Amino acid sequence: MPKPIRWQHTSCRIAATCLLALAVASCGKSEPMYSGISVMGQNYLPYNLVRFTITDAYGNKASGGGDSMPGGGGGRLSCCYRLKGTEFTVKWDYADVDQWHKGDERMFHAEAKVTMPPSTDPTRRNILDVHFFPDRHVEFQFPGGLSDPSRVPIADVISWLFLNYPNQLDQRYDERDDQQSRRIARLIASAWLKYRLTDVEDMRRYAYFALLVNRRFDAHPEVQKLLQATKATPGAFAKAIDALPPSVMNELTKNRFTSVAVPAIPEGYLPPPRVPEREDDHA
Repeated sequence: MPKPIRWQHTSCRIAATCLLALAVASCGKSEPMYSGISVMGQNYLPYNLVRFTITDAYGNKASGGGDSMPGGGGGRLSCCYRLKGTEFTVKWDYADVDQWHKGDERMFHAEAKVTMPPSTDPTRRNILDVHFFPDRHVEFQFPGGLSDPSRVPIADVISWLFLNYPNQLDQRYDERDDQQSRRIARLIASAWLKYRLTDVEDMRRYAYFALLVNRRFDAHPEVQKLLQATKATPGAFAKAIDALPPSVMNELTKNRFTSVAVPAIPEGYLPPPRVPEREDDHA
């Protein structure tokens, strides 16, 4: 028969081993690993996104870009990369194409930190969407997808305006379609920066009024009240401005009203505006 003291010593060793294993398991949780992923940028900046690089805490890198236009979809899909962890640094280069056409070929640079929790849906394709917002913060979406909806509907608003108001735009702005697209993208970015509008109907109304009614329409006291009262409810601004009284519309079209303050946009978040084509151009 084994001695009691030996049996007790063995039990202590087993217990100690179990405790050590639990400690290692709790302290040594492995970081999420993403292998063979494709990277795609979603550009909501009012600039062309030229290129970007993602770096994790372990030195692994992924890159993308392809000179994506503002709101121009996902741009180029780049493959295949390996990233690890939950903390990342994104650096990107961007350019003002209108300034390039004038001979100013400066390239701008920005950087942001991004935290991405481990994916809870490993069954979808390995696409990492990188969303670049007008205030220069960046969000990751993984898994992402080629057909996922835009978070700032720049492309949708451009298409809607070109389809419904092509003659009015051409009469107001003597410029090419690509220049008009950049004008609209700048406007949508300003609406997001000032009021965080994201609903497509809200954005359509905002762009229509700013482009074809009065470029400073949101400084009208009644319109500013609507923007502040509805900005937390997607779609509410569109419904409210569709019901503007005729007197307010008359003041807007004639550009005769006392302006109120509008939210400021930090310097550099928008490209400099182009000079209006006509002295009487209120848009």
